[in-house]
Amino acid sequence: MEFYETVRKRRTVRDFSATHVSDEVLMRILKAGMAAPSHDHARNWHLVILRDPAHIAEVLRHVARGAEVQTGIIDHWDSATERQKAMYYDALPKQVRMLSQSRCLILPLFRAGAELMQPDDISSLNAFASVWCLIQNILLAATAEGLGCALRIPILDEEEYVRKTIQAPEGYRMPCYLAVGHADHRAAVIRQEDLSIQDHIHSEKW
Repeated sequence: MEFYETVRKRRTVRDFSATHVSDEVLMRILKAGMAAPSHDHARNWHLVILRDPAHIAEVLRHVARGAEVQTGIIDHWDSATERQKAMYYDALPKQVRMLSQSRCLILPLFRAGAELMQPDDISSLNAFASVWCLIQNILLAATAEGLGCALRIPILDEEEYVRKTIQAPEGYRMPCYLAVGHADHRAAVIRQEDLSIQDHIHSEKW
């Protein structure tokens, strides 16, 4: 797939088919992720890949508890547009299913060099920024392979629980869960808000 077409076609998929993602395809995607730019060329990244449904269910145990959000509250989000509300109506009930259904759950981890919530300065977040470059590479590589991805950022004590469950070393953080798989042919496609590039690009100054 041509690069700009890949960027254009990338969308979050929350409904997956039972089709298996081959090890060969998955390795290409992971290698693309590891080719991302990193702070100090450190690449202090590790990827835990879960394929076993029992292991995936164990890791997602806290998601099932923390994601019990009543979709009725969305109607009261005055700041959300109608398309944003449509996305949340689709996403909230699928927080566990979208991560387990693909049968390929990637847990990216990075060595944190600072307190994320109270950094000394913005450069203290370089390691955190770098891992998101890795994640974006994975999203684009999966799209180029004709696959879909669903991403969830852990809330409450989910991250701590997952790190203990997968026996991650001290000092590593998990910014998200990332499911990769073949999209179900009935997968919902929520249209994004139209964006005027001209309104967001500034020459020389704002």
